[in-house]
Amino acid sequence: MRIIVGGLARKTGKTTLVCRIISLTPENRWVAVKVSHHAPHGGAPYELSEEFEPGESGDTRRYLAAGAARAFWLKGDLEAGLEELKALLAAAENWIVESTRAVRLLPHDYALLAIAPDRIENAKLLGLLHSGKEHGEGEHAAGDR
Repeated sequence: MRIIVGGLARKTGKTTLVCRIISLTPENRWVAVKVSHHAPHGGAPYELSEEFEPGESGDTRRYLAAGAARAFWLKGDLEAGLEELKALLAAAENWIVESTRAVRLLPHDYALLAIAPDRIENAKLLGLLHSGKEHGEGEHAAGDR
């Protein structure tokens, strides 16, 4: 399963939604990726790094705490790091990427827009993920139903 979670602004619940999906479907052994525009150190156009420590602070640490098998952070220019990101994701059976910009750059099964993810019940979220294309070609606003 290939999922992209985006949002219209900061603090809309994107990471919360990613973590809920991971924790509701631990059998998927998710590879989770946070994409941010923050420039990496050293002047490189991008940096793709793996997180190893679960925790409550930091998005990639929260992914691991929710049960992700692996968690990564792509900092900087998404387009510059796209080939490396695609290679990483190609090796994963199930991945979830937190990035609004990635929707137009990565092939995906679902694109979820985090509006108010705490408003959608777990059963409805699981039903959405398992229902296939009958809900509108995999494009959904989480919390909008």
